[in-house]
Amino acid sequence: MSNHYNVVIEKGHTSVNDAIIKFIGAQITGRYLDVGCNTGYLLETVPGGFGIDASPIMVDLAMEKGLPVRLANAEKLPFKDKEFDTVVLSCVLEQTEDWKQALNEAKRVGKRVIGINPYPGSTWGKIWGWVKSIIPPEEIEGALIMPFDRERYYFEVRCDG
Repeated sequence: MSNHYNVVIEKGHTSVNDAIIKFIGAQITGRYLDVGCNTGYLLETVPGGFGIDASPIMVDLAMEKGLPVRLANAEKLPFKDKEFDTVVLSCVLEQTEDWKQALNEAKRVGKRVIGINPYPGSTWGKIWGWVKSIIPPEEIEGALIMPFDRERYYFEVRCDG
């Protein structure tokens, strides 16, 4: 496996991915940052966003579509404090080397952080080997937690005071 996540996610890739984009898109408010934007599916669906991805392959594919993206790492976001109204970490934290640092960075640059994570014990993602850690919902301090489906949960953390 390469050092970078290289599964292209586009509309119609899977019904689960389509459901995640539809659900997350409805939760976004204001200017947003899509961390782990892949090829820009969410950016194409919901206006007002900017994307970053750690994979040069994904960034190149998103840039070919004319989307506002840049190469960056979730654990060290190149943005000012509270620059975004919403930061999206959908199916991202479990892929980072240090999920707590990635979440703290999202909280630093955003007024609100939302995302979807796999539940502990779920099979989601393991088959391809990109899941580095599974985050129990109770470990995301101060988060509103809601079920998304049997394998994943939605979280939301307010960071603006």
